[in-house]
Amino acid sequence: MKGDKDKAVVGVFSYLDDALSAVEFAKGSGYEYKVYSPVPNHHLEHATCDSRSPVRMFTLAGALFGITAGFTLAIMCSLDYPLRVSAKDIVSIPGFVVIGYECTILFGAIATLTGLCHLTRTPNIFRKLGYDPRFSYDKFGVVVSCPSSDVDAVSKGVEDSGAEEVNVENGL
Repeated sequence: MKGDKDKAVVGVFSYLDDALSAVEFAKGSGYEYKVYSPVPNHHLEHATCDSRSPVRMFTLAGALFGITAGFTLAIMCSLDYPLRVSAKDIVSIPGFVVIGYECTILFGAIATLTGLCHLTRTPNIFRKLGYDPRFSYDKFGVVVSCPSSDVDAVSKGVEDSGAEEVNVENGL
């Protein structure tokens, strides 16, 4: 990343290959960027994401909490209100597996949804920097954040990548 980002260069593309070359330009130059696409595309995903999603850690934490909560709930309820059934122990682990399993699934799913919303910053009620409604219809968009001093170079790089239109907006 180079310096303070106070400008955003927005490139509008009709073709995926051109948008990919603009992403490669931004990555190669070390600038921060965002990509908007009208449809999910694995080529854009591979170009922009270098690692595995951290959502899986939210799922793991939720599942571990769920299994612990499920077994704890069942054990505490059986200790609070003991019922002897044919000489079995009051705390009979095989009988609590179903409750532990169901709580694992429930809390894992809730944690996954929470992680997705947190990491994608959804819902975002404010206008997104550089977003154009055409990016949801038929155009690809690449928004590159840069300092004011680099705007001309970044605009030229995005335009050389094949942008149909290049706009400069005020950054954060």
